[in-house]
Formats: sequence, structure tokens, C-alpha cells
Amino acid sequence: MLIIQLIIIQVMTFAALVFVLRKIMYSASFGETKRLQQLNQENAKKTQELANKIEEAEKQYQEKLAHAEDEVKKLKSRAKEEVEKLKEATLDKAKQESERIVKQALNTKEKVREEIASQMKERSVDQSLKLVQNILSSNHQRLVHEGLIEDVLEEMGKIEQGKLQTKTDKGELITPYEVEKSKKEKIATILSKKTDKKISLEEKIDKELIAGVTIKLGSLVIDGSLAGKLRAAAETMRKG
Repeated sequence: MLIIQLIIIQVMTFAALVFVLRKIMYSASFGETKRLQQLNQENAKKTQELANKIEEAEKQYQEKLAHAEDEVKKLKSRAKEEVEKLKEATLDKAKQESERIVKQALNTKEKVREEIASQMKERSVDQSLKLVQNILSSNHQRLVHEGLIEDVLEEMGKIEQGKLQTKTDKGELITPYEVEKSKKEKIATILSKKTDKKISLEEKIDKELIAGVTIKLGSLVIDGSLAGKLRAAAETMRKG
């Protein structure tokens, strides 16, 4: 009986020990499971937070990418506009330069033409004077001279009083022949009347003039010579 009681006690003790051990193991397993669950929850939360951050980062990246692409488009557009403006400015400058060159060439051509025309006119005047010298005798040349003086007196008489402007009252009367005193005084009188000054003239002989007279009063020149008449006629013919 005692042995049975001892066996029962041992069995009960063993069962209690097993129960306690199982309870301890269960408690440890439950705690570990709970800890693992907490860790899983924390990991899940962190994973979700990380996913949210990744999503936010991706969103910001796409926004920045879209903004960058927009800026690139704007830069391309501005660059294109600048290129077009530069192209237009270059073309306009080239056009202006070409127009300037053409205008300069035309001006040069016109100047050359005028210079040639002037040289031809002078040559034609010189040739005409030589012809007069060769064809007309001295007496006939003297008659032409006297006739030109009369023309000068007539033309000067038509000028309105005060119309001739000069700063000096002393002038030169250039002539190929000595002018009659009365005509010389008449010329001086007419000049005094037209300039509102008392004009005195110094006579100078220049045989190359051939016929007529040239009057110089400072910068004022009255050309009544045969050469002057020929130049005026050549100019009239050129314009006509």
C-alpha cells in the first residue's frame, strides 16, 4: 500500500512537473510568439512607411522630372527664338551692308561719271578755245572780247540791287586785253550799286582768257570769259 502511495505521489509529482513545464514552455512560446507578432507588426509598419517614402520619393522624382522636361522645352524654345532673332539680325545686317556697298558703288560710279564728264567738259572747252584761237584772227578775237564785255554789263545790270554779297570792296578785273576806261568804270559802278559798297577794280592781263573778263571780289566770282560761256553752254547741253 505504501508503495502504491509512493508511486501515485511520484506520478502526481511527475504530472505536476510536466504541467508546470508545459505551462512554462507555453508561456515562453506565447511570449515569443507575441514578440514575433510585435516584430512582424513593426516590420510591416516599417515596410509600409518605407513603401510610402519610396512612393513619395517616386512622386517627387516624377514631378522634378516633369519640371525638368518642361524647363528643357522652355530652354529649347528660347534658344530657337534667339537663333531666329540672331538669324534675322544677321540677315538684316547683311542686307544693310549689301545696300551700303551697292550705294557706295553707285556713288563711286556717279562720282567717276561726274569726274569724267567734268574732265570731258574741260577738255572740250580747251579744244574750243584752241579752235577759236586758230580760226579767228586777233581782230576777230578782239571783237568777240568786246561783245562779251557788253554781255557782262547787260547781265550785271539785270541783278537786283544788294543781291551780290561780298566782304571786300577791292577786286580784280582779269582780261586778255586792256579794257576801255569808260567800260571799266561802268563795271565798277554797277558792282558798287549791286553790292552796296564802293568797289575799286585792279586790272590784270591774262592772254589765256582769249576773250571776255573775269571779276573777282573775294569769294565772289563773275565769269564773263569765253571759257566761262563755253562751260555754261556745255553744262546746258549736258542737262538738256
